[in-house]
Amino acid sequence: MDMILAADENIFSSQIQSIIIHLLSTIFSALVISVGLVVSTEISGYNLETMYYPVNKVTCTCDCWDGYFRGKFPRGHYKIFYFNYEQSIIILLCILLFYGELLRKFLFKIIFNRELILLLLIPSVYSNFYGIWSIINYINDQDYDRMLKSQSYFSLTELIATFIFYQCLTMKSRIPSWLIYFLCTISCLHIFLAFGELNLDQMGRNFALVLSDIISLIWIIIMLIKNPRLKPNLRTTSIWLFVALCLWLFYHFVCQFREENGNYL
Repeated sequence: MDMILAADENIFSSQIQSIIIHLLSTIFSALVISVGLVVSTEISGYNLETMYYPVNKVTCTCDCWDGYFRGKFPRGHYKIFYFNYEQSIIILLCILLFYGELLRKFLFKIIFNRELILLLLIPSVYSNFYGIWSIINYINDQDYDRMLKSQSYFSLTELIATFIFYQCLTMKSRIPSWLIYFLCTISCLHIFLAFGELNLDQMGRNFALVLSDIISLIWIIIMLIKNPRLKPNLRTTSIWLFVALCLWLFYHFVCQFREENGNYL
C-alpha cells in the first residue's frame, strides 16, 4: 500500500513539474518571438516617420497596412494578415502556444503511443478551444468588462477538469479519490451553469460544450460502481458540496456575464 501511494505521489509530482516547464517554455517562446519582431523591425528601418500612419482604434481604420513593422518599405494595400504588436498580442501569443502544444501532445499520445482511452477527451478539445478562441476575440475587441471574466472562468475550470480527467484515464495505479470528487464537482457545476441560462437558442451550443462534462460524469459513475471504496461518505459529500457552492458564488458575484444595463444574458 505504501509503495502504491509513493508511486502516486511521484506521478503527481512529475506532472506538476511538467506543467511548470510547459508554462515557462510558453512564456520563453513568446518572448523570443517578441524580441525577434522588434529586432527585425529595427533592422528593416524603423524610425519616427513610420509612425505617421497610426491605426485609429475608435473608427477601426488605417491609412496604411502597418506603419510600424513595415519600416521604410512600401506598405501596399489589403493584406490577409494584420496585427498591431502591442502588450495584448504577447498574451495572445502565449495562449496560442500553450494550447497548441497541448493539442500536439494529445494527438501524439493517441496516434503514436496508441493510448486510445484518450479518445474520451476529444469533446474536451472542442470545449477548450471554443473557450480560448472566445477569449482571444474578447481581448481583440477589448471587451474586458462584460464577457472576458465569465469566459475566463469557464476556460480555466474546463482546463482543470480536462487535466484531472486525463490524469484519471492515464493513471496506472490507484486513482486518488479526491481527483474523482473534484472532477465531479467541476463537471456538475459546468452543466448547472450552462443549462441554467434557459436560452433555447443556445441550448445546442451549451450541450456541445458540456458533452465532455457528461462523459466525465458517466465515467465517474462507472468507477463508483466498480469500486465501492471510492463512494464518498456524508462528511466528504458535504465538503465537496461546499466547494461547489464557493465556486458557484465566485462565478455569480465576480465572473458572471452582465449586459451594460445590468441585465443578465
